[in-house]
Amino acid sequence: MKSMAWCLTAAACAAGAVLSGCSQKSETIKLPGDVPLEMVWVPEGSFFMGSPDTEQDRAATEGARHAAIVGGFWMGRYELTKRQWTAVMGTTPWAGNANVLDDPDSPAVLVSWNNMKDFITALNGLTGKAFQLPSEAQWEYACRAGTTTRCYWGDDAGYTEINDYAWWNGNAVPAGELYAHVVGQKRPNAFGLYDMNGNVWEFCEDDWHTSYTGAPTDGSAWVNSPRSTNRVARGGAWSTDGYACRSAARAFGAPNGLSVIVGFRVVRL
Repeated sequence: MKSMAWCLTAAACAAGAVLSGCSQKSETIKLPGDVPLEMVWVPEGSFFMGSPDTEQDRAATEGARHAAIVGGFWMGRYELTKRQWTAVMGTTPWAGNANVLDDPDSPAVLVSWNNMKDFITALNGLTGKAFQLPSEAQWEYACRAGTTTRCYWGDDAGYTEINDYAWWNGNAVPAGELYAHVVGQKRPNAFGLYDMNGNVWEFCEDDWHTSYTGAPTDGSAWVNSPRSTNRVARGGAWSTDGYACRSAARAFGAPNGLSVIVGFRVVRL
């Protein structure tokens, strides 16, 4: 089984699909300094979570594939950016570090899962709303956007279409662009979400489990008591390879870990 713990050569998932032209329900939350946080409505529905045994390049941690029902929710159109982080927290944890793009509209990196929870607490205090990290089920449902193929733009068996949808090891690294890129430059999926795969791994609320045996089927986060050692992350990064450029690919990281290939996006009901 391929390992997908944090590293600059970890496995990846890429992102995007062309919008069908239907209208997308969205809202914009204004953060301090009039910084926008754009949210997209993800409608309720059901889907099969994980990958079938026959899927090309699957890992054992993606099974057993199972049906899940997910209620509607709002999700950040983009990965949380440096500009948005600083507007809420007043800090720049990534400053002066290598492999970090000096652009406020690139993802906030070198922030831990614990730091992300602190951000959300502050965000909720500022807005009076109830933001949170997505559950793993919410994340995969939003990523797939109604598709059942390996990637939400298709099966892409030879990874020949991925460059249109994601920053990954096949385009960022050869160009010498060893950092997370400005959000929203690639094609979105059918829900209007950008960079769901590639660019940075995105932490979820869930504790890491090595299979879906016993996983909830109602879209909620799978949280142990007491909490486990690691948290789930999804989506791949600019450094990751094609074998994980699939909607079902999974990874994990420690809640206090810091990385230039890890970020997040927020959701709320």
